[in-house]
Amino acid sequence: MKRAGNLWHKIVDLENIKLAHQQARRKKTFYTEVKMVDADIERYCKQIQEMLVNKTFTTSDYEKELRFDGRKERVIYKLPYFPDRIVQHALLNIIGSTLTKSFIRDTFQSIQGRGTYDAMMRVKKLVRSENCPRYALKIDVSKYYPSVDNNLLKEILRRKIKCKDTLWLIDNIIDSTNGLPIGNYTSQHFGNLYLNWFDWWMKQEVKPVGYYRYCDDIVVLSNSVKELCSIKERMLEKLALLKLSIKHSWSICDVRSQGLDFVGFRFRPGYTKLRKNIAKNFADMCVFVKSNLKTMPYDIALSKLMAYKGWVKYSNAKGLWRHHLTAALYSAFPKQLRGAI
Repeated sequence: MKRAGNLWHKIVDLENIKLAHQQARRKKTFYTEVKMVDADIERYCKQIQEMLVNKTFTTSDYEKELRFDGRKERVIYKLPYFPDRIVQHALLNIIGSTLTKSFIRDTFQSIQGRGTYDAMMRVKKLVRSENCPRYALKIDVSKYYPSVDNNLLKEILRRKIKCKDTLWLIDNIIDSTNGLPIGNYTSQHFGNLYLNWFDWWMKQEVKPVGYYRYCDDIVVLSNSVKELCSIKERMLEKLALLKLSIKHSWSICDVRSQGLDFVGFRFRPGYTKLRKNIAKNFADMCVFVKSNLKTMPYDIALSKLMAYKGWVKYSNAKGLWRHHLTAALYSAFPKQLRGAI
């Protein structure tokens, strides 16, 4: 495969760095550092350009924050906005297409046009088809981002990119910590690339009826439980080559009677439901917003409710929407909520 070269001048181009700032600042305009750069964009972007050209840039120290995502405990790594976040956007602006163009169609997350909605529609189409497989194997890679091997990742990237200056910057970011830090903009893209070889092996050699991956969540579909058990063992061997393992919570389900739980939905041939915890979170959010309507800013209250619009709209959950959006909420947001789904 032809490797990409001659990238560095595009990365350090001042207009690319300015664009990276505009991208990185989205929904962060209240940050002190964002306001600082906004006050003199030309000056600060030129500083970043000089850091890169002279190779004085080095990834800053991380601030670590412990967060709970449902039942999961995650360590979030935070870098300064200037220069780190801008630099990572500038890098991905140029190398992003080189990485993603080789991905299989059924890899999702952090790929333009391939988010939760796309994954949901692809799985729903197969499950509702006449040839819907009877069984599904569902596995999660254990502690995926922290388990990524830095040296293996750099080897994989060198199969895609040959520009030495660009690889210097990539290595600087990768070697800033062990594994992929959750919170880095580059981690989402490098995480997809790390399993890209595994995806192609599944598609070209294993050839199951269906195969889908959303970051570290993997689903394989077949008409045989025995075949899925055999596939799982083969998958374990291949993942071990990447120094990865799976969680003990792997399962095989009957798609018709139990439904396939994936990307927040439970899929069956006849209908698609919301995952129970998402439905509960929506109900709890409605109660919370209703209780704080008088003190919560209008736009924040509305955004909290509308965040669930897509979940409800594309599943058989219209009744859930109508049941929990009480008269008080409809009165507060009549135009937005009544025609939302």
